[in-house]
Amino acid sequence: MSSVPAGLGDRGRRLWEEILAPGSLTPSHLVLLEEACRAADRLEFLDSMVRQATSAVNPDFKIFHEISGVLAEARQQQGVLKALLATISKTSAASSQVKDDSAGGAGVSDLTARIAERRREAEG
Repeated sequence: MSSVPAGLGDRGRRLWEEILAPGSLTPSHLVLLEEACRAADRLEFLDSMVRQATSAVNPDFKIFHEISGVLAEARQQQGVLKALLATISKTSAASSQVKDDSAGGAGVSDLTARIAERRREAEG
C-alpha cells in the first residue's frame, strides 16, 4: 500500500485508506486519488467555514452574501471530487479487465462498491 501523502487532513487520509485498502492502483491513479483526497479536505474546510458563518441565527440575508463565494467554491470542489473519483473508478475498472487475475492483482473493478463494503464492515 502506498503511504498517505503529506499534508492530507483527516477526511483526505480516510479517503486514501478506504480506496487503497483492498488493492493497489496504477501510478496515474495514485495521482488522481491524491487530488481527490485534497479536494475532500478542501470540502471539509469549506464546510467548516459555512457552519461557522451560519451558526448564529441571523434574520437578515447579509450572511448569504458574505458566504456565497464559499458556497460556490464548495459546489465546484464537489464537482471536482466527483469527476476524479469517477475517473479513477472508470479507468481502474477498464485496466482491471486487462490484468491477469492469476498474477494476483484483480485491480479496482468497482470503487463505489468497495467503499460501501468497507463502510458496512466498519459499522457492523
